[in-house]
Amino acid sequence: MSSPLEGSLLLPTLPPPISWWPPAPGWLALAALLVVLLILAPLVILLNRRRQRRRLKAQRILWEIPDGLSDHDWLAALNTQIKRHLKSRGEISATRLYGASWVEYLCQHYPRPRADLLAPLGGSLYQADVQLSSADRRILQRELLRWIRHNHV
Repeated sequence: MSSPLEGSLLLPTLPPPISWWPPAPGWLALAALLVVLLILAPLVILLNRRRQRRRLKAQRILWEIPDGLSDHDWLAALNTQIKRHLKSRGEISATRLYGASWVEYLCQHYPRPRADLLAPLGGSLYQADVQLSSADRRILQRELLRWIRHNHV
């Protein structure tokens, strides 16, 4: 029972289909972010691997020294290893330092130095009867590792 007036009405036309291009700004931002991540991820991985290699190399400098050495020989080996590495980096003037000037050089090259912990490398090395406890050795190794890490050895 439709009226003739209702039959003469035109049906509304459908809107044109929504195109897939250009995408909304959010999709463009997401695509840009993904591109940046794809570029930066390999760089971050590469830098991280280099840093880990450097850290292992630094640890090897200290851990290559056997623990069974006498205190005097152990300190001499530590000095030799560090100075050998500094020489390979081109810091030849540092290899000629000894005593308090050597400890001062080590203290100048990283923040919050502990000269009291590094003192055995300066004075005790030249004493005939050096006595270091195993705790003193560990403390000195830890301080030298800190120095090595800070100096990007």
